[in-house]
Amino acid sequence: MRTTRTAIAMVFSLVFAFPLGAQSVEKSLYKLEDDFAAAVVKRDVKTIQRLTAPKWVYSDESGVMERDAAIKTFTSGPDSVTAASNEKMRAIVYGNTAVVVGILHLKGRGPKGAFDNRYRFTDTWMEHDGHWQIIAAQDYLLPAAKH
Repeated sequence: MRTTRTAIAMVFSLVFAFPLGAQSVEKSLYKLEDDFAAAVVKRDVKTIQRLTAPKWVYSDESGVMERDAAIKTFTSGPDSVTAASNEKMRAIVYGNTAVVVGILHLKGRGPKGAFDNRYRFTDTWMEHDGHWQIIAAQDYLLPAAKH
C-alpha cells in the first residue's frame, strides 16, 4: 500500500512539476522582454548588453544589424522613445532555448515628429550559465490601425 501511494505521489509530482516549471520560464522571459522595452525608453546600454548575447543579430524593415550597431540604434538613435510596452506575448520553450513572439508598442518623437508605432517581434532566447539572453531578434512595423 505504501509503495502504491509513493508511486502515485511521484507521478503527480512529475505531471504537475513540468507545466509549472515551463510557466515559470515563460514568466521570466516576459519580464526580460519588459526589461528590454524599459531599457529602450531609458537608453540603458548596460541592460541591453546584459540581455543580448555577444553574437546577437537584429533585423527589421531597414536591414540586419550586429549587436553593437543594434544597441547603438536603440540607445542613441535619433528617435526619443517615451513609452514602450509589450502586448500579446507568447513563449515557446525548447529546453535552454525559447522563442518569444508579441507586439512591441513604442511612443515617442523622431526627426519626422511624434510617433505611436506597433511592431510584431520574434525574439530567440538562450539560457547559458543560468541567464537568458537574446541571440536573435526580428521586428517589423505593423500598419497603422484604420479607424
